[in-house]
Amino acid sequence: MSKYYLAVTYDVCEHQSLYQDMNEYPINSADNFVDKVKEFAQHDIAPVVKIYESYSSKFTDLKLYKEYTFKEYECNCENEGRF
Repeated sequence: MSKYYLAVTYDVCEHQSLYQDMNEYPINSADNFVDKVKEFAQHDIAPVVKIYESYSSKFTDLKLYKEYTFKEYECNCENEGRF
C-alpha cells in the first residue's frame, strides 16, 4: 500500500492568537522532505510546516507525519513599532 504525503504551511503569531493554514503541497515520497519543506517555508514565509501522510491520493484520513519549525520566519510583531 502506497503512502502519500502533503505539506501544509502555517502562519503563526502568538501575540494575535493566530495559527492559520496557508498552502498545501503534495510531496513525492522520493523527494528529500527536508529540502522540500525548507523550500515551502521560504516561499510562504511560514514558521511552521507540517507533513501529513495518507494511504489515499485524495488525502483523506490524514495523519501527522512530522512538524518542522523555522525561527527565521516567526512573527516579529511584538518588536514592530519599537525604536
